Amino acid sequence: MTDSSSEKTPQKKKFLGINFKCCNIYSRVYINKDGTAYDGGCPKCGKKVHVRIGTGGVDTRFFDAY
Repeated sequence: MTDSSSEKTPQKKKFLGINFKCCNIYSRVYINKDGTAYDGGCPKCGKKVHVRIGTGGVDTRFFDAY
């Protein structure tokens, strides 16, 4: 018998969906270790994105990066 109280539920990593218009590619960018921003880059050309987390932000999870 499995004791469910001893099982740990894996934490889902927070991410934003970014459509990189530079190369017409979609990718996810993940929250940084400090929890202050989402950092990532275009998987094809390497263009960087940095999306700060703060008060008064938006609930949108998907963006276009130009």
